[in-house]
Amino acid sequence: MTSQQQNAPRSPARVKRGRVSPMATVAAITAAALVGVGVLAVQANGSAPNKAPSAVAAKQQPPVSTNQVGQPVSPAPDPALALPASSGTGKRMVYSLSKARIWLVGADEKVQMSAAVVPSTVIPAAGTYAVSKRIANNQSADRVAVQYEVLWGPKGDTTKFAMEAVSSLPGDQMPMKPEAKTGGVRLTQNDALAVWQFAVLQTPVVVVA
Repeated sequence: MTSQQQNAPRSPARVKRGRVSPMATVAAITAAALVGVGVLAVQANGSAPNKAPSAVAAKQQPPVSTNQVGQPVSPAPDPALALPASSGTGKRMVYSLSKARIWLVGADEKVQMSAAVVPSTVIPAAGTYAVSKRIANNQSADRVAVQYEVLWGPKGDTTKFAMEAVSSLPGDQMPMKPEAKTGGVRLTQNDALAVWQFAVLQTPVVVVA
């Protein structure tokens, strides 16, 4: 190749083919950036929870009742769970036959616990008795193994009745109604344990209709 050929300028056609339009380059870069942003948005959307935790937690909270000025109002107590009237004074255990429920009342007249019971097949008369004996494990009159047995009864038979739990049941399961003759008033094991801890010897047992 001669020196004239080396120094000769390119033809206009060749220069035109070798250049890239600056506008085209900017457009291509902008398009690529938009595609990348779209991919990141899709990935972020796929990994994010559908709902914010605070919104879910707020939705799960129960509604709170309020009065006319917007102050929270406690729900009214269930009358069926109220301590029966004319059920004695001082520390005592109250047993309602009609409600099939007991109340443990402290010396300050405050109810420490209330629990449903399964009544015995032998029904005690209304009146005031006293705890006469406590047996950790025993066999009831209907030959069922029981525990946390707190016995009470009339003067002629101070162990005729009892608060007790069926030994074979889980702690929070109510026992079935006894079929055979028994003075055992039955509770869950958890409730019977509370009675056992509360009702020491000579604790009054007040039976109401």
